[in-house]
Amino acid sequence: MSAPAITGKSLLQYGFIAVPVAFAGFPLYVLAPDFFATRYGLSLTLLGTLLLVIRVFDAIQDPLIGWLTDKLQNYFLLLLSIAGTILCFSVFGLFNNHFFAPAIWFSLCMVVAVSAYSVLIIVLGAQATLWTTDTNAQTRIAGAREAFGIIGLVIAVSVPTLLSQWMAADEVYRWYAGLLFLLMLAGIICFSRLTLPPATTVTSNTQSSPLTAIRALPTESWRLFVVYGVSMLASSIPAILVIFYVRDLIGAEQLTGLFLLLYFLSGAAAMPLWKKISARHGKYTAWCAANILAVAGFICAFFLSAGDVWPYALVCIVSGLALGADLTLPPSILADHIHAHANRNCSGSHYAFLAFISKASLALASAIALPILDVAGFKPQAVNSEAALATLSAAYALVPCVLKAGAAGLLYAFFIRSGSGGNNENIQNHGHNRSSHHA
Repeated sequence: MSAPAITGKSLLQYGFIAVPVAFAGFPLYVLAPDFFATRYGLSLTLLGTLLLVIRVFDAIQDPLIGWLTDKLQNYFLLLLSIAGTILCFSVFGLFNNHFFAPAIWFSLCMVVAVSAYSVLIIVLGAQATLWTTDTNAQTRIAGAREAFGIIGLVIAVSVPTLLSQWMAADEVYRWYAGLLFLLMLAGIICFSRLTLPPATTVTSNTQSSPLTAIRALPTESWRLFVVYGVSMLASSIPAILVIFYVRDLIGAEQLTGLFLLLYFLSGAAAMPLWKKISARHGKYTAWCAANILAVAGFICAFFLSAGDVWPYALVCIVSGLALGADLTLPPSILADHIHAHANRNCSGSHYAFLAFISKASLALASAIALPILDVAGFKPQAVNSEAALATLSAAYALVPCVLKAGAAGLLYAFFIRSGSGGNNENIQNHGHNRSSHHA
């Protein structure tokens, strides 16, 4: 039986919950370090160490979450409801109360929040894979999910600035958390209305352990994870440093929200373009081109200095265009791998490894970037030396350039040059051949 057509309505029902997930993720991964550094005086080295430990724990637990997701494929709505509620409460607690020392409270709230966040993104990724075997439809589903995610990021970037115009600083994150609760409720209601296709039926050979799921990963998926890890590390470093870069180097703290809006909106606008390029030239080629485009954007950022507002806006646009491919193509490629190797029953574990790579990249970025800035004498929201600002500029711009160039080179070496899955047709044919063999 063929799966029902994927309509705009079903994509809305599936993807809307990505709005509150992204809305919650932005303060966790971008705002929280600066918030605790400036409000409670925690050192960047301490925050970097705490974030490293938290994100390593978060990354390690992802394979277990993925395995449990595979076991509970008929209970995705329940999983989303529980995880969404926990995420909302933990974000509220992180920014509005602390019942222990700030460092301990930061750690506790972050551990709970990122665990719930992991469940949400892994379940959504697994649901997308179980929905259809069509490779172009997978890109469409991933694009819709990430587009809703960008909407959530746009709201997350805008709300603190807007609220600060009407209320005291201590009240901003209470209203922020209240809006998160409303968005999460709407997302869960939308998902509950989704009519799931027959492709979501669970069969009896679900992986018996996380280790079994690891062994089920084909070589091409491991290569994909390597490329994704390098590319994500390149994106994670500037994500951690963007507030410092805009406020302390460019000197445009009041424009931080607008810069982030430019970045995310450019990513959303580019998604249809990358979809067309991937359909015409292959997903690997399109992703390689996006990494090269990101290099062009970040290299320009290295040469900026105080007052370079318009040039930095251009950097945000160019790097944002590349973001569109980073969001949609890797999960779509992974879905192709899952179907090509008949691994639908461990789709949650596959997406858990994708999440693991993302978390590990953030952990490594925090562990590298923040202590280096501390050693260089950089102080947030303070007058810094030329050497400290030069270190910030190099960390924010040059390091991502090297990593993005490396990701493009790996894509060429692993997939494009060898032709192993270098285009959509090869993947589909691989899957058809495996199906015929099993028949």
